[in-house]
Amino acid sequence: MPTTKLSPGSLRQGQVLDLAELLGSEWEGFSLAADGLQHPAWRRPFSCGELRAMFWRCQQVTILEHELARTRAEIEHAQVASDAAEQRAAWYRKQLILESRLGAMLNRLIA
Repeated sequence: MPTTKLSPGSLRQGQVLDLAELLGSEWEGFSLAADGLQHPAWRRPFSCGELRAMFWRCQQVTILEHELARTRAEIEHAQVASDAAEQRAAWYRKQLILESRLGAMLNRLIA
């Protein structure tokens, strides 16, 4: 564990802080320097603005996934309603044809 207490802006240029010492073995390979957070699989450090942008981007992706799922459900519901309307229209069309034929037959009988 580091003996000095960290405060904002206390890292000097060139000073690197190993996060595994501070936060445990799951942070092995991560380090913090004045220019940002160094990820073990990334060439350059992430600045504060980049980390903030990634966080907000993740939030935006979650919101968009939720909206996509809701839109898919609405489309499916609209498709079911459209299919039901088409079935009703076909039934009414069939009834209209039957009634018009019956009317034509009755008209012939009366005339």
